[in-house]
Amino acid sequence: MQPLRCLGCAATDETIEPELVELQLSSVYSLGFDGIRITVPLGDRNTFLAAIPYVRAARALGIDALVLLADFSGLTLARALLDDRQRADVLRTYAGIFAPAPAPVRPGLGGLGPGGTGRIAFQVLNEPVGFVGVPPEVYVREILAPCRQDLRDMAPQVIVVAAAEAGNRIGPPRMRAMLEAGLENQCDRIAYHVYSREIIPMLSDNVRQIVWVTESGSAGTSSHLPWVRDVFPEIRAQIGDVLRIFYFDLFDPERGAYRVLDIVPGADGYRAVVESQELHDYWSARVSEAAAERPVLAFETLVPDVRAYFATASDVAALDELLGR
Repeated sequence: MQPLRCLGCAATDETIEPELVELQLSSVYSLGFDGIRITVPLGDRNTFLAAIPYVRAARALGIDALVLLADFSGLTLARALLDDRQRADVLRTYAGIFAPAPAPVRPGLGGLGPGGTGRIAFQVLNEPVGFVGVPPEVYVREILAPCRQDLRDMAPQVIVVAAAEAGNRIGPPRMRAMLEAGLENQCDRIAYHVYSREIIPMLSDNVRQIVWVTESGSAGTSSHLPWVRDVFPEIRAQIGDVLRIFYFDLFDPERGAYRVLDIVPGADGYRAVVESQELHDYWSARVSEAAAERPVLAFETLVPDVRAYFATASDVAALDELLGR
C-alpha cells in the first residue's frame, strides 16, 4: 500500500486527510492481513509524514509493518545512504520515528493473520538497478552492508530486508549478482519480486536465508484471484523458505490494473469501492472462516480516531533537522 494523504493535491500541499488513512487501514484490517509494506520517501517530506500514521496504527493493531526506504522519484535517499557522513543520520531518523515499540489499541490484541505482532522491518531501497541505477555489487557492499551494521547498533529490533530486483526476466540475473556479492550475509531477509510465472524457477536456487516476496501481482482485474489463489502457492512450493508474499497493491490511481480498491470522493466524504471483487471476496471469506462465527471487532471500535497516530511535533522536528529545514 502507498501512504495516500490527499487526492489530487500538489506535492507542496501539507494536507493529510484522516479519512483516507482510515479507509486504507480499515481495509487492511477487515481483510485479515498480518503485514503491510509501505513506502516512506525521504525526498518527499509531506508523504514521509503521511506514512507515520499508517505504520503506527497498523502496528498498534498487531499488524507487522515493512517500511520501504525508497523515493518515488529522484536520488535523495540513495545518495544519502551511499554517503558515510549522512547514512547514520538518515537511519537514526527513520528508526527514531518508526521503530519504537507500538502501544496496542487494546491489551492482548493481535492481528487477524498468522503471526501478526506489530513487528517492524526496513527494506533498503527498491529495485536498485532500475530505479536509481545502482549496480548489484555496489548496492550490497556500499549501501546494504553499512545500513545493516548501523541499524544493528542503533535499532536491533528492526528486521533488515534487502532490496528486491525487477519481477520479470531482467530481475533474476541481478539477484544472482547480489547473491554473488554476499547478499545473504548482509541482511535478515532476502526479497524477490514476482510478476511473471516464468521467473519462479529462475529464483528457486537454494539460499541460506529467509525469503520475502515483497511485491507480486497480476495486471488486469480478472487475473487477480487466480494469481493469489494459484501462483502464490506455486511461489511457496518452488522457492525455498518463502515466509511472506506481499500482494501489489491495495490502491493506486490506475483503473483495471493491479489495485483491489478505488477510493472516490463524494458529498459526504470519501468511500472505498471494491474493484477486484473476486479477490476481495476470497480474502473476506478467509477472515470469516478464521473467525469461526465469533464476532470480529470493527476497525472503528479499535481506532476511533486515527489522528492519534499522526506525526508529533518531535517527529516533524527530527525530520526537518535531517532535511536542513
